[in-house]
Amino acid sequence: MNIKTVCKKVKRKYGAEVFASEDERSVFVRGRAANWQQAVEIGKMFVKKGKHVVNDVLPQGFVPPKPMLPKVADDKLQGTHWDVAIVGGGISGCAVARELSRYDLKILLCEKHGDVAHGASGANDGMVHAGIDLAHQCLKLKYVVKGNAMYGEICDELGVDFVREGQYVVFTSRLIKLLAKSYLVRAKKHGIPGVSIIGKREISNVEPSVADFAVGALKIPSTGAVSPYKLTIAYAENAVQNGVTVSLDTAVLSMRREGDKICSVTTNRGTFTADCVINCAGVFADVVAEMAGDRYFSIHPRKGTDLLLDANAPNAPTHSVSLAPTLKTLGQNKNTKGGGIVKTVDGNLLLGPDAVETPLREDTSTTAQSVNGVFEKQRKASPKLSRSSVIAYFSGVRAPTYEEDFILERSEKVKNLIHVAGIQSPGLTAAPAFAPDVAALAVNYLRSCGKTVDANAGFCGKRQKPVCTKGMEEDSLQQLIERDADFGRVVCRCEQVTLGEIKQAINNPLGVATVDGVKRRVRAGMGRCQGGFCLPTVLKTIAEQKGVRLSQVCKGDEGSYVAAGEIKSGE
Repeated sequence: MNIKTVCKKVKRKYGAEVFASEDERSVFVRGRAANWQQAVEIGKMFVKKGKHVVNDVLPQGFVPPKPMLPKVADDKLQGTHWDVAIVGGGISGCAVARELSRYDLKILLCEKHGDVAHGASGANDGMVHAGIDLAHQCLKLKYVVKGNAMYGEICDELGVDFVREGQYVVFTSRLIKLLAKSYLVRAKKHGIPGVSIIGKREISNVEPSVADFAVGALKIPSTGAVSPYKLTIAYAENAVQNGVTVSLDTAVLSMRREGDKICSVTTNRGTFTADCVINCAGVFADVVAEMAGDRYFSIHPRKGTDLLLDANAPNAPTHSVSLAPTLKTLGQNKNTKGGGIVKTVDGNLLLGPDAVETPLREDTSTTAQSVNGVFEKQRKASPKLSRSSVIAYFSGVRAPTYEEDFILERSEKVKNLIHVAGIQSPGLTAAPAFAPDVAALAVNYLRSCGKTVDANAGFCGKRQKPVCTKGMEEDSLQQLIERDADFGRVVCRCEQVTLGEIKQAINNPLGVATVDGVKRRVRAGMGRCQGGFCLPTVLKTIAEQKGVRLSQVCKGDEGSYVAAGEIKSGE
């Protein structure tokens, strides 16, 4: 690919003047575009095999907003030194932290929000992908197939629920069904087990709710489901139990380099030093790379909206279902799987997500257009779904590179920096597989510097599963209540969450004591009433357990107080 020729193509297609250059790693593009969608499309035109794209094409007059930062400012980390510092508390950062805790190292994980799993790791459908949609060899394919196979074992170790109920990709025409035979070849080539094509009668028997026009389906039995935020939390808690320090409400603001190494990292909680820094910053991964003077890729944020349905929604599929792409839809957007109807591990259905390019890395707002678009699109697969079954909707922002692949490597310019970037869907599936390899990169680097890195003699990879009374056998539940009566007091009626479970969630190893923190851990407030009944008791319990006033309890990040003040003493 000749980049000068591509610049001319951009001029002809969009009327935009752009300038490009390249080095051994990347193609660098700058200029102006009519809007953000056009800027992204221009960046994609410069994708070149074996190279990354750094796209600085921006809409005329656009000024990127400043990132949201924690309100807290103190010296908690001032002057401290760490063997390894991890930036970002999503699934990538927490999984890497847990794998590094197998070694006798002093490890710090910085997360700018008040809990882990705040970004895309807490706002996705939780599907554990099989990898059938990935046609070509890439890091995504390698780690998704390997990670999928690991899920039963890793979730058992970390005490997290996981189900492998399979997925059905429904064919809308005989032509699509015929073309789908290529998926069988792909599955065999990539080692994806059990994939088959079933007929109209079988898909109708398995899923009576699917559209009448279905002529068959691709059956993918290895697809599973997990709670993305509960798995991230479990990784983080197990890391803490093995000696990792997790510093919440901690934003990395800058880095100082001496020669080819990062010599200090400045945060809102002080400046520290680290022998090795791992960049797991999600949508800010390229920003962190630039802080270190090593920006050789760009993240173009992609927002997706999901709709959550009541667990008792009528006429709902019992498996994850999606429509097979047509020749038309494949041509419209090759970089998204198109979403679907996902059966979550908690029994609800999720519809979505869509895929909207956005210049706003932290814009998790929802729009009527996206909500309506997602519902109408996914209802095509299951026409009897009702809007009245929708109890909530939310958006998350994914972090793709222009190459649409993971970046898992040591920096070529900064010796003590490792990048874990571009971890978009299916990053949740891949994390258990790539985390040990990233940890090995860090350990090998430290050893190459002469540091002795021994195994952590006290490492325990087993995290005890939190008590969940919902679905517990009556005899076991009665014995539990006899030991602690709080496990017999239901607080959240929608999700059948007890006071004992809420107290258990508040006293977690990470020290999170917020309404959202409780919600993520035990689902109090996730039912049809969305916390309308249980919120006062959750607030009161947090205040009592932490010895603070109700007006000091936050919904999520520092400063997000739920109560405006006091109307009487002795809350």
